[in-house]
Amino acid sequence: MITTSWENRNTIVAHLLNPAFCGEILRTAVQSYNKNSNSKFPFLFTFIILPILLHNDTRKKMPRSTRTYLFSWVEENDELFFDFGNRTKSLVKYTKEAVMFLLLYKKIELTSNGELIASTISRKKNEDEDFEEYNDIMKKAEMLGKWLSMTNDVKSIYSFFRITP
Repeated sequence: MITTSWENRNTIVAHLLNPAFCGEILRTAVQSYNKNSNSKFPFLFTFIILPILLHNDTRKKMPRSTRTYLFSWVEENDELFFDFGNRTKSLVKYTKEAVMFLLLYKKIELTSNGELIASTISRKKNEDEDFEEYNDIMKKAEMLGKWLSMTNDVKSIYSFFRITP
């Protein structure tokens, strides 16, 4: 994979979509999935995490708990997913970069079956108001991981989000 060097990246993109931040979002979702499921995190799920959690309107409309079914929530908020396939496509390179970062630093493990296992790291919530959005993203990443563990059929999820190969 060819990535743009840091010197040539747009400053905003470099700060928002850096591999450490995106990787922590992914690792948190994978860890939650692993904790709440008898199976390991399907690699293909990594590509829907960032488009959901980094899209402010989508993240803000996520319910407080997984008592609301994922499919019901998506149907009730259909307008958020109208262009989800393109949003997902635009974040593929950042997702891949974040996964490579996590693998390099041994924060996740890729199994021979193409599934992910997250290292267990307890993250201390920072109460500083400057971290409010960060804390919200990580809380929602935990929830999304748990949600996906309840409906772990990759083909159904991709189809429901209107993502086609």
